[in-house]
Amino acid sequence: MSDPIPASPAPERPSLSLLERGDERLTLKAGKILDIADPEFQAFIDMLIQAGNDNLGVGIAAPQVGKSLRLFIMAPKPNPRYPDAPEGEPLAVINPVILAASGEKEIGWEGCLSVPGYRAQVARHSVVDVAFTDRSGRHLTGRFEGFMARLFQHEFDHLEGILYPERLEQGNTLITLAEYTAITGIEVPR
Repeated sequence: MSDPIPASPAPERPSLSLLERGDERLTLKAGKILDIADPEFQAFIDMLIQAGNDNLGVGIAAPQVGKSLRLFIMAPKPNPRYPDAPEGEPLAVINPVILAASGEKEIGWEGCLSVPGYRAQVARHSVVDVAFTDRSGRHLTGRFEGFMARLFQHEFDHLEGILYPERLEQGNTLITLAEYTAITGIEVPR
């Protein structure tokens, strides 16, 4: 009887590198996605989800990894960066549009994988009505409130070439993670 042939390991997906503030590619308006069913695009969605997970993100946008595409992932879950995040399955948001936003805004803490080492308080609409396509090609509309509204707006800004420090209102500034920990008691790894 011969020894069994060992299974070959699954091929590793290449990891995506995050761009950081100051990279010109983060200031570009992303282009519309035309072929959602393209296998390479579907594989990229999986890679983007993995990059968000690897970096403890609750969301990540294609421009953050150098792809100027109107795609972001919403993947809320409690983690060391966002201990109070709700739990949710990763959602690919393709070619999104904000249809309406509440006049009321809420100020809340934000960080960003492309602005490591800092946090700030940012005013965002407390409710947004949106439309987008999911990875299976379904056209969806919906309403997000609270944390999810903030997450949607933050990631949508990436598609418009805007980072959250550009949204700071007078009197709000970036603070270091050490300062954030001193204020909130939450220790954030990045």
